[in-house]
Amino acid sequence: MAGSSRWLGNLLRWIVRRSVRLYYPSIEVSDGDRIPQEGPVLLAANHPNSLLDPVVVGIAARRPVRFLAKAPLFEVPVLGRMMKALGMVPAYRGCDDSTQVRRNIESLEAGANILAANEVLGIFPEGKTHDEPGIEQVRSGAARIAMQAAEAGTPAKIVPLALNYEDKTRFRSSVWVRVGEPIDAQAWLGKHGNDTRHAMRELTRELDRRLKDLAVHLEEPAWLAIEQDLEQLAPAPKELRAWPAGKVRQRKRVADAMNFFLAANRARAEGIGARIVRHRERAAAAGLRIDSPILNRQGLQLFGRMLWKPFWVLFWLPLALLGTLHHLVPFLVVRAIVPRIQTPGQTTVSLARLGLGLPVYAAWYAFMIWW
Repeated sequence: MAGSSRWLGNLLRWIVRRSVRLYYPSIEVSDGDRIPQEGPVLLAANHPNSLLDPVVVGIAARRPVRFLAKAPLFEVPVLGRMMKALGMVPAYRGCDDSTQVRRNIESLEAGANILAANEVLGIFPEGKTHDEPGIEQVRSGAARIAMQAAEAGTPAKIVPLALNYEDKTRFRSSVWVRVGEPIDAQAWLGKHGNDTRHAMRELTRELDRRLKDLAVHLEEPAWLAIEQDLEQLAPAPKELRAWPAGKVRQRKRVADAMNFFLAANRARAEGIGARIVRHRERAAAAGLRIDSPILNRQGLQLFGRMLWKPFWVLFWLPLALLGTLHHLVPFLVVRAIVPRIQTPGQTTVSLARLGLGLPVYAAWYAFMIWW
């Protein structure tokens, strides 16, 4: 039975990773060699994209990864069986079911046992998936598992990593995974005088700091609109565009600069922000977007672009129309159903589109071949 479960898990892992690579063809991993390829490893990542995040973490790890996942998901008939086959462990949270919160200790023990078996455990220490532009509060679960494993003599490494999506809802967009320096769990416990509680609190703070450093993180989410404007006004330079996730790298630079200046010279930052808002409003009043070529180019460069673009559109128009008509039916089916099955916000949009789109498009292609 265990052998068949392992076989099913490997097959499912292969299928979901290939599917996610279809949706996000450019998954760029920075410092992936920091993830040990043997021995017990605890991967702690941010959680912006629901059930697709574990898949991206697994791709970056290049090893089978077992995850803690919220317990109610295991009660969904098909999904629950798939999650068990993938080696996932239910995490009982008070926000899901207050009567089961005491069983959270079982989840932590299961996580420590996974590490004791020299396997890789993945955890999302924010405790939930979200749409916020950065890292939300890091909870103590990852640190508790790590310190419990260290107390038991398990030589685990804790590796923080950040999942940075170019546009998590958009098909064929890119992902930038940044891997941080590993933390030796036993050395961390010893550094804090073998005081488990103190070591756990400090490790939680350290993971929070490292994840914010690795992720595209805005200390003040209210500035998100201005950050998006700055991305358009200061596009990625040539050296960044050469990278698969060049746009996300530039977004990280912009967010870090904003965090710095808001802390170092807030008055100046607010003045620049106000000017950007006025520029955006004037462009909108003229019927233009802030990234319009008319606003960002001039002279021969603008003339050449405006002259060339219509010819480029006309050249590809017949092929584009043919492709659009061929895929119109499955596209409309997916777009009509997805809003009915996704949760509020954007965290499950890509999951719903991928999970529904694969069978719908496969059925459409089969029908077209048969017909």
